Amino acid sequence: MRKNPSFIYNSNLYSFTSRNKIKNPTKNERREMKTQMKLSKSRRNYYVDIVTLLPFLMILFTGVIMLMYHAGKPYTETIFSKDRAFWLNVHIIFAVITFMMVSIHLSLHLNWFKKLFSGKQKNKYWIKNLILVILFFCVTLTAVFPWLILKESNLSSLMLGLHNKIGLLLIVFFVIHLQSYFKWLFNMTKKEL
Repeated sequence: MRKNPSFIYNSNLYSFTSRNKIKNPTKNERREMKTQMKLSKSRRNYYVDIVTLLPFLMILFTGVIMLMYHAGKPYTETIFSKDRAFWLNVHIIFAVITFMMVSIHLSLHLNWFKKLFSGKQKNKYWIKNLILVILFFCVTLTAVFPWLILKESNLSSLMLGLHNKIGLLLIVFFVIHLQSYFKWLFNMTKKEL
């Protein structure tokens, strides 16, 4: 037995169907629909941002630990009762998770990229955000190439050294990014709680 829905919204036609009667929404109804869509986009962005933040913070934490080993700490010594191999594996696992989440985050902001490259970007943070995106991809490339392609070589060591230095810059721009959008994050958190 097929159920007949009593209320269906067709976004392409801006029409409501209620038991085969078509009604054109008023200007206020359309405005309300747009507001609801915008709120749902904000909520979606908020939750993606929060879920992205947690593994990113783990990368920062494990990255600082890995810097201790790169700075000369013997690989056999432990930090918090764990050796270098453990911290490297945790760093890689959270890096993969973060890469996927940041990719989702950036895909939600494709309009931003379109506006950026068309010269229509008016957001006051656009330069900081663009630098953050570039740094993120540089850190990713300087980690992936030595790990998967170059293996143990002089070029691999050079790229990992770059990875460390660019990673530190990424931390700085990430903090700036969080500070820039802190008010939005704070207000969204208040709404969601």
